[in-house]
Amino acid sequence: MPKNNLSSSGQTGPLSVGNVVSASLRIYRDHFKSYFGLAFTAYLWLLVPIYGWAKYSAIAGLISRLAFGEVREKPETVSDARREVNPRMWSFFGAGILTSLIYIGVYLGCAIALLVVGVGAATIFGQNGTIIGGLLVAVGVIAFLIIYIRILSRLLIVEVPLAIENNQSASSAISRSWELTKGSVGRIQWIVFVGILVSLPLTIVVQILTVIVQSVLRAVLGAESGIFYLVYYLLILPLSFGSGALVTPFWQAMKAIIYYDIRSRKEGLGLQIRDR
Repeated sequence: MPKNNLSSSGQTGPLSVGNVVSASLRIYRDHFKSYFGLAFTAYLWLLVPIYGWAKYSAIAGLISRLAFGEVREKPETVSDARREVNPRMWSFFGAGILTSLIYIGVYLGCAIALLVVGVGAATIFGQNGTIIGGLLVAVGVIAFLIIYIRILSRLLIVEVPLAIENNQSASSAISRSWELTKGSVGRIQWIVFVGILVSLPLTIVVQILTVIVQSVLRAVLGAESGIFYLVYYLLILPLSFGSGALVTPFWQAMKAIIYYDIRSRKEGLGLQIRDR
């Protein structure tokens, strides 16, 4: 870890958004070869249903554990960290499933509520119901976005305690993330926003390359040709995996630093890996 690292900064308040993002980039830069290799391997595992998805989740957690070790100035080797993380592979997968179900449940609940509001307004207010219902739905959409983003923020670091703390299960890791992020939602949202801005150039480049590849293949092979889809996916899949592998370690390091920052303030600066 470079000089002026977070663990020895002596800062008692929360880390600034800039500190979190710059520290994430610095850790990733210092371990680029290792972290990128892990992330690319994780993306390859996505091609294998169920088991491969669990492996992907575990490797993402592994990267966060490695980054957490760096920020604590107690780095682990990849093999040592892997020995701790691999036995929890299915817990990572379960946490991902449960988190996805929470997101889907919130989405469906809000969608049903908006539909009821719109239909109810049209029924109660007759001809004026369309306008009133539209206004109520617009307000509801704004409220939904606020609620949804807050929930995303509260569950952002689910895999980090699972990768670091002992005796965590899929459900307890979700509860742990919810507990730790209480009172920090606004700052986490700003961190995520800046993180998206940092990742945006790569996303734009990938989208441009995708359009170029698609246009060239259509011109050469024809859009209706069966070979078009085969060649297209053979070219786009490595591009998508490579771009995903480039940004994943940055996000996993960012989650680890958010976790470190919150724990150092809420549970004391002399952090030890929690045994629960």
